[in-house]
Amino acid sequence: MSQERAAPASAVPLEELSSWPEELCRRELPSVLPRLLSMYQHSDNWIEHIQILKIIVEMFLPHMNHLTLEETFFSQALPKTVKLFDDMMYELTSQARGLSSHNLEIQTTLRNILQTMVQLLAALTGCVQHVCVTQESIILENIHSLPSSVLHVIKSTFVHCKFQTFSRLFSRRPILFKSS
Repeated sequence: MSQERAAPASAVPLEELSSWPEELCRRELPSVLPRLLSMYQHSDNWIEHIQILKIIVEMFLPHMNHLTLEETFFSQALPKTVKLFDDMMYELTSQARGLSSHNLEIQTTLRNILQTMVQLLAALTGCVQHVCVTQESIILENIHSLPSSVLHVIKSTFVHCKFQTFSRLFSRRPILFKSS
């Protein structure tokens, strides 16, 4: 791609952004990040959320100033990311209640939700990895939304799994007397 761009960065479609070279991402970060964050905040579509989050984490996070990560990215995106995770967890639980080996539609829905959750977890993992590999010292105050968001997701996952395991165990009524 040449040094000049054909369209302003704020008008570039998501698909094109994901193919930008590293230098262009670094240079256009100040104009593109606000647009991406606005799109992220206003989207009601899980797939679009994940696509935008993935672009921010993979393409633009490496170029963000470590001292301003909280205010420029984490505090703006992670609360909605946690809500998205909670919504997916709720939908997963709701749909799983109707699961049977014969209901292929619910199986497909559950698979899609789980795949979307894996992508969300990959984006959060990318944020954590970015902070961990940074050579500069990072003050917790500059990233406080990240640990709380990650811990919320971990806790929610384990609480959900624990609840599902126990409810499955106790929903089966033991056979105390067997007819002969």
